[in-house]
Amino acid sequence: MKLPENRNGISNPKRALSIVFFVILLDLIGFGIIIPVLPFYVRSFGVSDIAIGLLAASYSLMQFVSSPFLGKLSDVWGRRPILVISLLGSSVAWFFFGIAEEIGSYSIIGGLVLLFLARMFAGAMGGNISTANAYIADVTTEEERPRYLGYIGAAFAVGFIIGPAIGGILATEYIIGIVDSILPAIIPITIYSLPSFGAGLLSFLGMVLCIFYLPESNLSEGVERRESNFAELLEPLKNYSIRGVVIVSLVGAIAFSGITVMFIPFIADVYGYGAATAGMILTYIGVISAISHGMFGPSLIKKYSPRNVAIGSSVGLMVSMILMPFCPIILNGNVIDPGVVSLLVVLGILAVSNACFSVSLSTLISLAAREDTQGVSFGIFQSAGSLGRTMGPPFMAVLYTIAIWSPFVVGAIAFIPLVILLARLPYKQAGKVNG
Repeated sequence: MKLPENRNGISNPKRALSIVFFVILLDLIGFGIIIPVLPFYVRSFGVSDIAIGLLAASYSLMQFVSSPFLGKLSDVWGRRPILVISLLGSSVAWFFFGIAEEIGSYSIIGGLVLLFLARMFAGAMGGNISTANAYIADVTTEEERPRYLGYIGAAFAVGFIIGPAIGGILATEYIIGIVDSILPAIIPITIYSLPSFGAGLLSFLGMVLCIFYLPESNLSEGVERRESNFAELLEPLKNYSIRGVVIVSLVGAIAFSGITVMFIPFIADVYGYGAATAGMILTYIGVISAISHGMFGPSLIKKYSPRNVAIGSSVGLMVSMILMPFCPIILNGNVIDPGVVSLLVVLGILAVSNACFSVSLSTLISLAAREDTQGVSFGIFQSAGSLGRTMGPPFMAVLYTIAIWSPFVVGAIAFIPLVILLARLPYKQAGKVNG
């Protein structure tokens, strides 16, 4: 479907949306670059592995805090300035993240403090996804929106495929040696700093693209929008549809954290897989997720409505999460290694369902929010997911120590009330503040 010309004053909406997608992709690849080095970076300070979990959680926690504020600011000041500021902030954060090792050589406490502060600031700036989603809502029609919102989800998947691979390459002695010979001696180049600087460089490149090539999309004039105040930050929650989707996002993130956090320990403990095999499986999931975000999810939403797709994908998540711990016995006695094929099938269902779930919820938010509250509505929505990803991992980790199957089954059960809640949501409630 062709986008309309001069949508919100933008003569070429398709080009503008391509720039937004590419900018967010660069930022997410930068985030992914840090993933393979982060645990080892923390251990280099000689502290407990608990610090790894705390550092990971600090990112989501700050994203939870910042997302509504960045979304609200984008409603008031415009999408482009917030994207520029947040990308600049991310670039600065990853630079300081990289030099924390150098500071740690003089003071371990000082290095750790800088590491955490940089990671938290990067998380705060990571709330810009809500602004990108609001930009998409500004320049697309309701029919087009699921497709382009799906592209943002695909950017997440692609970022998690490409980013860690780049991070691993940047951490090799060969690449470090080349870069170290080029840059001045005052810049510390190590297996931890170089990936961090690479992430910062990608965010900086995204900022430059926004400054020179991205037009502003939020051009609605009037005193009400310009004089918005932060006392109205939670006003979208008065809308029954938005409130319901936010609850689904929060509980869904907690439930799904059993997969995101305990999947690697699960395949290591049950199948004996190491890091290399785990990486290949994650790539398999990422590829399916990217395709589902960009193609399957939007197509299903167009045919069946976002609410129905959200319900169906919730059921798909429930089924795949329940089946996962039992995959090792499904093909027991077969000529194929016990459970390996069934695991890949279940993971395929999981990846498709999770992608469709994500796109459908984003679409429901965009349809329910007024035009002047798209940014803050997406901010609250993203904030709820970040809070769930902060709360869920410790709980699921405790369950895993009790019984390996429990995080997956408990997570699946948590989706039952979400299906009921989604079924009770009106298809669309745009502009209304009372349900």
